[in-house]
Amino acid sequence: MTTMTTETPSAVDYRPPQDIIELTEHETAAIVAAALELFGRHRHRHLHEEALLYDVETVAGRLPSRLQTELRRFRDHGNPDGALVIDGIPVETNVPTPAGDGPDPHWSLVPVTTFAQMMVMSVLGSVIGYRDEKEGRLVQDVFPRVGQERRQENSGSVLLELHTEDGFLDRPPHYLSLICVRGDHDAVAATLACGIRRVLPSIPADVVAVLRRDRFQIAFSTSFTGGREDIWSRPLAVLTGPIDDPHLTVDFHGMVGLDGEAQNALDRLRELFLENVVGAVLRPGQLMIVDNRVAVHGRTSFEPRYDGTDRWLRRCFSVSDLRTVRDQADHGRALRSGGERHRRITASRA
Repeated sequence: MTTMTTETPSAVDYRPPQDIIELTEHETAAIVAAALELFGRHRHRHLHEEALLYDVETVAGRLPSRLQTELRRFRDHGNPDGALVIDGIPVETNVPTPAGDGPDPHWSLVPVTTFAQMMVMSVLGSVIGYRDEKEGRLVQDVFPRVGQERRQENSGSVLLELHTEDGFLDRPPHYLSLICVRGDHDAVAATLACGIRRVLPSIPADVVAVLRRDRFQIAFSTSFTGGREDIWSRPLAVLTGPIDDPHLTVDFHGMVGLDGEAQNALDRLRELFLENVVGAVLRPGQLMIVDNRVAVHGRTSFEPRYDGTDRWLRRCFSVSDLRTVRDQADHGRALRSGGERHRRITASRA
């Protein structure tokens, strides 16, 4: 068995995303009106309540038609980067960033941001969360936390290595979105992404063959394990599915090859992603969607100040077909992670 890669680049060169939708003021105002209407009906509800979720999906049909069309095109066809940026989503800019040593705020503190993001994600599928992470919240807050600066998780502020989201789970999300409520002080924290379509032609055939074998494992995120760092997925492949348009599961910090050849293949794939990555320093109202089945994402480093004005994104997941995860629903759409089965198999490694 090889050891986990720990070296990270000091900087990442990236180019701008190719697919960016810029909303007009009229389109943004229409989203505000729809979000406030939802808030008026559901201000005292839990986001997991079925009546609220179905209402969000219904009102999502009133999003600007141009935006709906582009979201469906991304859903059905994707793009080489595996990412789409929308500029002009309404957000509350007068709310301070959550305290770096405190709890996540209640969704009703930023209702327009919450419902705007959920409506966008409802065009792509059904919004979900995971019971074991952030209390199963359907929309999660991403901000730097005191003492966690070096964590390879959303609470850190060092360079976050490229990865697919929650690849250690049996059923990771199909899509994730990150909406910016507030950028970092120095405007240097770029959200990164790259799709497997972009790099597949450059991967040698013998490397592809290795990446398609169950010769890799991913460490569970500590946000799913109560802080433990010794819980691993079962052996899995990095590439699965169609030869010319494969699915991707990878984490360049938490994944290891189970033999030298597998680790070399993983390292080569990482180099290719870093050579082709796109990135954007998100500004308030910009939302990036990543197709988690075919693309990695990450973030460059930044310096938090913990003064109420730090970088603050909000994250939301969705799946294309709720039937595929319905048996794991625990409370509303908070899914069980399936981690117990993994832990019994791989909690200890030689």
